[in-house]
Amino acid sequence: MFNSFRWKLTGTYMIIIVIILAAMGITLSWTFKDYYMDNVKSNLIYEAVLVAEMTRTYHMESSPEYYMQQICDIAGRDTENRVSIVNEDGLVLGDSQFDPKTMDRHNNRPEIYQALQGKTGIELRLSDTAKVQMLYVAVPFTAGDIKGAVRIAKPLTQVEELYRQVLLIVLLAIFLIGLVALALSIAIAKRVTRPLQDLTAGVQDMTQGNLKRRINYQSEDEVGILANAVNHMAQSLDNSINEMSEVNSRLEALLGNTVNGILMVDHEGRVNYANPVAFTLLSLKDNYLGRKHVEIIGNYELLGIIDKVRAELNPVRRNIILHTLGEKVVEVNVLPLSNNRVSGGVLVVLNDISEITRLEEVRKDFVANVSHELKTPVATISGFAETLMNEGDLGAEHVKEFSIIIYEESQRLSRIINRLLELSRLESAHQQLNSRPIDMSAVIEYAINIVKKRSNAPELTICFTKPAEAVCIAGDEDLIVQIMLNLLDNAINYSPRGQEISVSLEESKEAIKVSVADKGEGIPEKDIPRIFERFYRVDKARSKKTGGTGLGLSIVKHLVENHGGRVGVESQLGQGSVFYFTLPK
Repeated sequence: MFNSFRWKLTGTYMIIIVIILAAMGITLSWTFKDYYMDNVKSNLIYEAVLVAEMTRTYHMESSPEYYMQQICDIAGRDTENRVSIVNEDGLVLGDSQFDPKTMDRHNNRPEIYQALQGKTGIELRLSDTAKVQMLYVAVPFTAGDIKGAVRIAKPLTQVEELYRQVLLIVLLAIFLIGLVALALSIAIAKRVTRPLQDLTAGVQDMTQGNLKRRINYQSEDEVGILANAVNHMAQSLDNSINEMSEVNSRLEALLGNTVNGILMVDHEGRVNYANPVAFTLLSLKDNYLGRKHVEIIGNYELLGIIDKVRAELNPVRRNIILHTLGEKVVEVNVLPLSNNRVSGGVLVVLNDISEITRLEEVRKDFVANVSHELKTPVATISGFAETLMNEGDLGAEHVKEFSIIIYEESQRLSRIINRLLELSRLESAHQQLNSRPIDMSAVIEYAINIVKKRSNAPELTICFTKPAEAVCIAGDEDLIVQIMLNLLDNAINYSPRGQEISVSLEESKEAIKVSVADKGEGIPEKDIPRIFERFYRVDKARSKKTGGTGLGLSIVKHLVENHGGRVGVESQLGQGSVFYFTLPK
């Protein structure tokens, strides 16, 4: 509390007041003492002159010692001072307090010596007779033929006692004035510092983050100018912080929702930022901030790139594989960061291109497969047509055989083209469904009957586990039949002869699930993620033998997804496969 400006100002006032009062007290005491001493001296001189006038009445017929002693007694009684009369030889003729006969000569006393010289003698000294400090005043006198000096002595104890009383009164007055000055100082300091206290409280509130606080002090003085300046500063800071907060929010939203991973490493090699994508791609821990990048990044290739950029300050762009996330392919851009103060930091931008890489691989496979699938029938047709043209002596039997081959290959080519067109149509836009309530059990039985009628395997067995109650959904019946036909054809093509194909229908609260299980060779685990791609085949030789186009499962996938469902497969080598799809009820 006493360190506040208010008490410092009050203390300053009090120091000034104390100094002034002390100087006044000392000056007044000295002045009063000099004035009082001068007044006492003047009174003593006046009294001494009166006593000297009394000695003029002396008559020669009387004894001078007796007469002078009478004057000393009267004067001493009236003035309450010691009165002495000394002749020109220094002999004491009379004294109001002591016996003149016992006193030695006084002509050697300084004040009497001056009086005998015709002057007024004044001396302050210790009395040899009274043994106290005395003020002596002596004046010359002439009484007939007697000359000498009249001396009046006053003890300084009386003077000092009176001086102490007066000084006590002066000090008491100074003390009372000091108390009044203290009260006035506190009141004035409080009035003067109240705006500063309000200003200080407002600034402290602003430092705590309340930049809406304003200081209400309207004045043209320096404090008023300071209050207005603080208010303007708070407004400017509030606007700047709001702008910075808005920019920071936009930046956080941008970095938090971007598909790219952003990682920042400072000049000391410590990670000071990572957005959620980078956090996931690099499998960072929650306490990654402030730690060395070599401690939290587990990919040695990425560490090498970062260290290279930090050392050479040249950007590097490279594709790396993150083995910890299932062989994800990531495009890494590492850029050096530098400013006027610090250099050596790097910015790491991670772009997950696994899907792009996969799609590029699918595209390459698709082009290769389409080329292969179209090349085979075209070559066959071209070869046999050329034979027919160049061999004129072919018999009717050979012509018919070659024509049949050309026709079958052209039909195969037509099927491939039609399937490609159908798949392209499914992929290009969402197919408009002719949705209506259908009985799934009836649709499945219908598809099974179609497959059995056109199958070349009379011993084919398809077992359908039919639910006890009808299962109805809203869907496009023709498209669902097409889905079933493709799945059944796929199961027939990959099932050994004489093996049973199982079809099941399950119903849940929100969806139905249709499964088609075969007992074929099964699908390797590495091929399952790509089994629904166009032209993708696990066993190309077997597919060529069965005459499939490699597009059926891809068409199934798109038709199911157009119905809002999903398709999947469960398979193990040597134990067959189960293809299934779900449709919302």
